[in-house]
Amino acid sequence: MNRRLLFVKILLLISFTTLKSQISLNDVAGSNASSMMALQQISVTIGGEFIVNGSFPASATERVDQFITRTYNTYYAAILTAIKDENSAIVFRKKYEKFALRNIELIHKDGRKEVVDLANFRLTGDFSQNPYIKEGDLIIFPTLDLETNFISVTGAVNKELEFQFVEGDDLQTALFFARGINTAYKNVNKAIISRLEDNGQKEVEIEVNLNSDTKLKSGDRIRVIFDERNNFNYRVLVIGEVNRPGYIPISRNSTTLKEVITKAGGFTENASLKFSELIREYDSYSALRKKSIEESYNNSNSIIELNSRIMRIKMIDELKMMRNANLQIRDTIFFNIDNSLRLLDNNYRLNFSELNNDSSYTSSFKINDGDIIVVPQQTNEVFVWGGVQANGFYKFENNFDVFDYIERAGGFTDIAYGDDEVYLIKAKSYNWILIENELKYNIEPGDYIYVKKERPTEEFWYYLSRFGAVAGILGGLATIYLAFK
Repeated sequence: MNRRLLFVKILLLISFTTLKSQISLNDVAGSNASSMMALQQISVTIGGEFIVNGSFPASATERVDQFITRTYNTYYAAILTAIKDENSAIVFRKKYEKFALRNIELIHKDGRKEVVDLANFRLTGDFSQNPYIKEGDLIIFPTLDLETNFISVTGAVNKELEFQFVEGDDLQTALFFARGINTAYKNVNKAIISRLEDNGQKEVEIEVNLNSDTKLKSGDRIRVIFDERNNFNYRVLVIGEVNRPGYIPISRNSTTLKEVITKAGGFTENASLKFSELIREYDSYSALRKKSIEESYNNSNSIIELNSRIMRIKMIDELKMMRNANLQIRDTIFFNIDNSLRLLDNNYRLNFSELNNDSSYTSSFKINDGDIIVVPQQTNEVFVWGGVQANGFYKFENNFDVFDYIERAGGFTDIAYGDDEVYLIKAKSYNWILIENELKYNIEPGDYIYVKKERPTEEFWYYLSRFGAVAGILGGLATIYLAFK
C-alpha cells in the first residue's frame, strides 16, 4: 500500500514538472513573439486634413492614437523649427495646432473600413475606438472646422466646450463630451438647443429633457439650464504684505474683510495699512483692471491684450462723458484730470487700521466673490521733486521740516521759484498744501514735496506770432470800420 502511494506521488511530481516546463516554454515563445511584433515595421498611409500626408513607417503593435500622435508631434516640431518668419509661424500654428479626432476613416488593405473616434477613446479608454494599425492601412482625416461644423455646450455641465460634430450625434453625445451634469447646480433637468435656420437669419430654440436622445445638427448650441448654483468656489485674492497671500475661500455675501485678513495669516510687520485697498468691479473698466491684476498674479500671457482693452475702454468712457458736457476749453483740462482719476482710483475707501475695531465699518465690510485686496509694503521715505538738484526718495526723519528735505535733495535749482512756491503733497489724499515759513507741518512717510519751477521765458518768435495774430484781428476790424464809415 505504501509502495503504491509512493509511486502515485512520483508520477504527480513528474507531471507537474513537465507541465511547468511547458508553460515556461510557452511564456518565452509568447514574449519572443511580442518582441518580434514590436520590431516588425509596417507601412501606414495618412491622407486628408492632417499636418502631413504620405506613407510612414509604424510598428505592428501601435494603435491609431499612438501612431498619429507620434507622427504629428514629429512633423509639427520639425516644420515649426524650419520656419524663420514669425508671421508664417503664426499662420502655421493657427492652421495645424489641432486636427480632427472624430469621424476618422481607417481603411484596411482588404477594403474593410472602420470609423475611429479618438475623442471618445481619450475619455473612456474604449479600445474599440482606437484599433491596432496593420500593414497597408490608410487613415483619412476629415476637415476640422469648428466655426461651422461644431456643437457647443454651456451651462450646468462639468466642462463647457465646443467639439467636432459628427452625423448621428445626439444630446447624450454632447453631455458625454461635456463630462456630464455639474452637481453644484440645483434643479437641472432640461436643456435648450439653439438652432439657426434660413442661412442664419432665424433662431429656433428647442427645449428638451436631459434624458432624451434628441438628434443634433451641425452648429447647434446647447445650454443646460438651472435654477441656482450652490457649493460655488467663492474666493477673494489677497496680494502683498500678508503672511499667506493668494486666493482665500469665502462664503457667499457673509465673509467680512477682517475674517479674510485673518485667513490670510494677518498683516506682516512691513504692511502699510494706510495704503491698503480693496478693488471691486462695478463697471467694464474696473472689471478689466481687476482681471488684469489677476492675470498678472497668475502669470498669464494675455496681460498685454488686457491692458490695451483697458486703455480703449478708458478712452470710450472719456468721450461719452465729454459728449454732452457744456464745458469751455479751459475747463476741460481739470475735468479730464478728475475724470481719469474717477476711472483709475475707483476703489472703496476703507481704513485698514480699523480692522481690530469690531464695530468699525471697515471691520464689518462684506467681501464679494472676486474681490481683490492689495496690501503694499510700508514706505519710510519722502519723495522730493521739481526745482531741486536731485529728485528722488529720501529717508523719513521725525525732526525734519520741508526745507530740510529740500536741502538733502541738493537745494533749489536756478529755475526754482524759491521758498515761496513749495508744496507738501499728502500721501493717500494727494492734497496740496502751500508751505508758509512760519507754520509747522506734519510730514509723514509717503508724502511728496514739490518745488515749483519758474516758467521759461518765451522766445522772440513766440511773441512776434502772438503780436501778428492780434494785429491781424485789429486790421480786419479797421477795414470793416472804414468800409461802413
